[in-house]
Amino acid sequence: MQRKLNLDFSIIQATFWMLYSTAGIFVSVFMLDKGYTNSTIGLVIALGSVLAIFLETGVANITDKIQRITNITVMKTLIAVMYVLVIAILLIGEKSLALTIAYIALIIGHTTMHPFVNALSFYLSEGGHNVSYGLGRSMGSLAGGTLAFVMGYLVSWFSPNMIMYVGLINLTIMTIAIFITEKHYKQVTQNGVVEQQQEEEVEAIGLAEFVQRNKVFMIMSLGIVLLFFGNVIVENFTIQIVENIGGNTEQMGFVIFLLSIFEMPAMLGFNRLKEKFSYVFLLRVAAVFFSLKIIMMFIANNMFMIYLAQLNQVLGYGLLFPALVSFIDHIMDKREAVRGQAVFTVALTVGNVFGSVLGGIILDAFSVTTLLGISSVLSVIGTLIIVALINRIKH
Repeated sequence: MQRKLNLDFSIIQATFWMLYSTAGIFVSVFMLDKGYTNSTIGLVIALGSVLAIFLETGVANITDKIQRITNITVMKTLIAVMYVLVIAILLIGEKSLALTIAYIALIIGHTTMHPFVNALSFYLSEGGHNVSYGLGRSMGSLAGGTLAFVMGYLVSWFSPNMIMYVGLINLTIMTIAIFITEKHYKQVTQNGVVEQQQEEEVEAIGLAEFVQRNKVFMIMSLGIVLLFFGNVIVENFTIQIVENIGGNTEQMGFVIFLLSIFEMPAMLGFNRLKEKFSYVFLLRVAAVFFSLKIIMMFIANNMFMIYLAQLNQVLGYGLLFPALVSFIDHIMDKREAVRGQAVFTVALTVGNVFGSVLGGIILDAFSVTTLLGISSVLSVIGTLIIVALINRIKH
């Protein structure tokens, strides 16, 4: 049964990140085809990301209070909503307020599902079988990257509407997988009744107290914001970057494929890495390679250099996430760690929103080269902040 649950979790992770590759990574391709400007695309992504925070919080509060509403129940509901939204986007077809609202809602739905997909590994482990998050997340990267590669060709051969048709297929597979997962979960928890263990509930300390006790960490979080400005530029405006040096959607798909594949080794091998190196060292390395990637894309004048830049993903994005999450849990007590992880999530969101909005505006007002240049400068500043301060955080 453990093997089945790991397979279930991997399939759900795979379909979740496949949907991100279509409705998320290819958002610029789809909306540019409908006549939207870069600024509007950035605003749509930013609004979806910000509003998702409020929905996530509300749904999490409901699941905490009403025990019969589980992670799987929430995911089934969100899948149904996204199914309707994708169909609506296809039916609306042309640029309009209705299409804009539908796409923002789709981003909200997908983003809201993210923490519930991540938490599913712990939920499925309640029956006593270990479900590997690292394995499932890696399969998500592999599936998402592979689909992005294929999508590049499908869009080129047919039309950007293929993005939504493939999204419907993703949602169908995810629906089947979630029902099968629920069946397996009920089998290992005796018809869905989980024996509750008496554990001390950990409540986060107040934000004001956390800031007072972790001033250096809060300043370092600014470095995370700046790093993810550049990261979101690469993810949300890939087609503009690629076309600037003569590329097309097929080559864009290959760039996303490389990004996804190169982040896998560090995620899969992180447990071994942390045994050999300190968290401080690993985070410094990750920050440096984050900047190297965006700098190499800034100076690239052909697609080979763009492809080569993605090698930095191995020790950049792929290393930063597990290293920072583990670092926070390592240096902080439980009450602080809960707040610390929340601050990290907020820093990512701020970086993404900042990059989405300003990225679109800069593209419309100036050029891709200007955007990559600004991203490089901000990323380097973020790296310097992290490298300088990480060792000064109490541990």
